[in-house]
Amino acid sequence: MPTTDTADAGQRPFGWSDLLAPAALIALAWTIGQIAFAIWPQIDTLAQRGIHVAFAVSLAFAMQAGQAPSRAGRALWLVPALLALGPGAYIAWNAEFLMSERIPGLDPVATADYALGILLIVLLFVGGKLYLGWGLTIFAAAFVVYFFAGPYLPGVFAHRFSGLESFIDSQFLSQQGLFGVPVGVSVSTVFYFILFAAIYDVYGGGRLIIDLALTLTGRRTGGPAKAAVTSSGLLGSVSGSAVANVMSTGIFTIPLMRRSGYDLRFAGAVEAAASTGAQLVPPVMGAAAFIMADFLQMPYQTIVFAAILPAAAYFIALLIMVDLEARRRGARPERGAVETPMASVLSQRGHLLVPLMWLAYRIVAGYPVEGAAIEACAVTVVVGTLRKATRQNPIAVVEGLVVSAQRAVTVALPCALAGIAVAVISFTGLGTKFTSFMVTVAAGQVPLLLVLAMLSSLVLGAGMPTTSAYIMAAILLAPSLSSLGVEPLVAHFFIFYFAILSMVTPPVALAAYAAASITGASASETGWRAFSLSLPGFVIPFAAVVHPGLLLIGSPLDSVWAMTNVVMGFLAIAAATIGWLFRPLPAWSRGVFLAAGICSVLPGLVSTLACFAIIVALGAWAFQTRALQGRKAMG
Repeated sequence: MPTTDTADAGQRPFGWSDLLAPAALIALAWTIGQIAFAIWPQIDTLAQRGIHVAFAVSLAFAMQAGQAPSRAGRALWLVPALLALGPGAYIAWNAEFLMSERIPGLDPVATADYALGILLIVLLFVGGKLYLGWGLTIFAAAFVVYFFAGPYLPGVFAHRFSGLESFIDSQFLSQQGLFGVPVGVSVSTVFYFILFAAIYDVYGGGRLIIDLALTLTGRRTGGPAKAAVTSSGLLGSVSGSAVANVMSTGIFTIPLMRRSGYDLRFAGAVEAAASTGAQLVPPVMGAAAFIMADFLQMPYQTIVFAAILPAAAYFIALLIMVDLEARRRGARPERGAVETPMASVLSQRGHLLVPLMWLAYRIVAGYPVEGAAIEACAVTVVVGTLRKATRQNPIAVVEGLVVSAQRAVTVALPCALAGIAVAVISFTGLGTKFTSFMVTVAAGQVPLLLVLAMLSSLVLGAGMPTTSAYIMAAILLAPSLSSLGVEPLVAHFFIFYFAILSMVTPPVALAAYAAASITGASASETGWRAFSLSLPGFVIPFAAVVHPGLLLIGSPLDSVWAMTNVVMGFLAIAAATIGWLFRPLPAWSRGVFLAAGICSVLPGLVSTLACFAIIVALGAWAFQTRALQGRKAMG
């Protein structure tokens, strides 16, 4: 049985009989198909994407069948699961004709095209509702309505494309719609990283990361909270999913935080904020990062390097936050949970660091990222099998193949739905119109446009997976930022960050809700606490616009100055948010700290140095008066 770090760790072991379940068979077939795509890349691109989407939709319904309480209910869910495979097989069979012979917009749409295209799109929307909720489903449906209603709309947002034939032609029979760029990234890149994360977890890689984090930070002030931050950041560099990170590491770190004196809301908030920030950590930053590289037509390595300093800044800020909170509360580590010495951890599972190092090396060296992920899977199997402590039986590896497909559903479905919206935006010219609208509303002022872009990104990300939120924001908002002179990489990172931070932004904070499901605390209160802990992260995108060196654009001196600005500002914002620095802080000093922290990242050397001086002076005042404050508290 594999060593697992998921929320399902307490469930019965996966056995060979479980493979007979329809969901397991479909998941295993999907993973084997993806491996075949890697072995034979000459398979038509459209065929790969059609099969990918069909399997994702089919597996979504098959997993629902597995949860049905009765045989009749299971049969009812299995019908659409089997039907969803038909359109994928049809696209694969006709891929060569559709790619090389058929002329979109001129050749007629056949009856089978209508029937199977409508079937797949309807099932996709139903599956999206089941696994992604109403947010993205309604959002994508709105674009479908806009496509058909465009000719009847007044003003600049009207368009001349409409009709069922045009819709099926663009969405189902080409690589521009349902099987467009988002699905292409899911097929060719993201699935293989999900596969690596599942295989790595099977051999105990997740447990290794958590143990290392506890060993490194557990004996320090606020150790369990720092362990949660560290382990979520490290584990997230592999999985790239905020909710998955919460459910993987939270079941271990949240109880430790509780025993150390943190309340339920803060413990859940720390896990949610750390798991959300983990999507910023190279080398794997979630599906959105791969899509960003495709949008910008840049090597993924460029995105990885650009993310290093912002990711470090985010986690430095979060560690400062939990340290100040621990000192304010007088929290102490749970000694019994961190007794395992580093040497023991490394002797048992240290060899599992090799696949991570290999993955990072291959990505940085410029090797194709999907190939690097597949190689890392192979290295994990080989290295894990060499030691008895991590050796797994065949059924454990098969379970990893099944789990990888099940996890991929939550990426493939939003990518397919986002593809529909992207195609509508492209065919109707909505993107250009929206860019013009945003620039007009902002009156051509970059600061105002940045605020509007931030708010729009957070709204788009409310209840929506990061991938989908980023795609929509990148299509609708990034061009407006670029049009006013913001560097394209900076503009996309700006959007990317806020799409991620929407996971901890109320009223819909999915990562915080996942953490609350573990703690049992109020989801709303946990969400607001996670939001406050993530506040420094809201400064990073703006700081990147002011100081592009934060994304390694420019000279090394620019990067050092940018990082100094950001970290100094974060220290002040953390003190203001927690209300403690050497001593409890009065309201006036918290306000000054907050203002100085935000202003320290603004352009202008004089203003920055002035803010630094204010922060240092206030810190010195707090240090000098700590003893007096302590005597007052005792008296």
